[in-house]
Amino acid sequence: MTASRAQVVADVGALVRVGIAPLGGAQGHEATEIVSADLKRTGMISPVGADSGEYLASGEASDSGLTGKLVNKKTGAEEFSQTFTGTSRAAAHAFADAITKAVTGLPGFASSKMAFISGASGAKELYLGDIDGYNVHQITHDGVISASPSLSRDGTKLAYTSYKSGYPDIYLINLSSGSRTRIAYFPGINSGPSFSPDGSQIAMTLSKDGNPEIYTMPASGGGTTRITRTRGAETSPSWSPTGDRLVYSSDDRGNPQLFISSSSGVSEIDHLVTGNSYCTKPDWSPDGKLIAFTTRLSGQFQIGVYNVASRTGQLITTSGGEDPAWTCDSRHLVYSNNGHLYLLDTISKQSLPIELSVGGCGEPTVAP
Repeated sequence: MTASRAQVVADVGALVRVGIAPLGGAQGHEATEIVSADLKRTGMISPVGADSGEYLASGEASDSGLTGKLVNKKTGAEEFSQTFTGTSRAAAHAFADAITKAVTGLPGFASSKMAFISGASGAKELYLGDIDGYNVHQITHDGVISASPSLSRDGTKLAYTSYKSGYPDIYLINLSSGSRTRIAYFPGINSGPSFSPDGSQIAMTLSKDGNPEIYTMPASGGGTTRITRTRGAETSPSWSPTGDRLVYSSDDRGNPQLFISSSSGVSEIDHLVTGNSYCTKPDWSPDGKLIAFTTRLSGQFQIGVYNVASRTGQLITTSGGEDPAWTCDSRHLVYSNNGHLYLLDTISKQSLPIELSVGGCGEPTVAP
């Protein structure tokens, strides 16, 4: 993959300069490189030499973790001193996230996991990996279509649509044990699962009562609650961070548009006027302020963002993109374009390719 496939423009705003002292210990060299790359990837921080910057990060890394601290050079105050456990790579990501939070106020996403679909094996299978493209491994080996993955916010469960039975059913995977359960297999369509913020419920599209409509059900399976009742088809539900509302796509008025309903299904439906006539695959940001979506202009898919407070939408890509998924900072998105995944800074509009060991990728989901 080359950066020429991504949309790249200049950063917006001053970057926080963080000096990185070479980390000591058996894994110090690798950990230093990981932390520097993670900080640069935020688009808000410039990692520099130890003699420069407003802050100084230092520490030691081993096979079993990392001990790191961050000092404010101007005041001399120690922002934090902490031990991060796990593999050296995981600990380095956690250290980078702590630095990001300390100097920007936003949560870091270097430790985040992502799931996605890839056709690299000859069938559309489910994959899981780190958000920087490392530790990617194949989850399903069914030789059939897998689609629409959704990670629970705590990263312990993964729901997705599979044609393993010959029909579109929804499965739930416990990522710790590897166990897989078919939880929605009603007659017709069972697709587009989306975890509630607390992981207890899943919203989905079912056609068991006629049209494809939005329903919710317990994540463990069981009875359903119908959310929508229209003449059109409703798809791609996404929960508000408070869990009381759902945004979804519906073609009830012609082209697919975005709508919001109560997650209990008893409120008035709110039509979102995004400024685009074709809107699908919405994803609600963790801070509740924005909704990313896929739109189509002149035959090409692009990414848009809707501001919930101002009730306005804007286009944030020009070189193509679809299937946006927010990171935990509500500033960055992972999206797909022509079989590749990218990380998009919605403020600077800069897209960076996520280097992966497999191709033909799409439909990313991110946690936490």
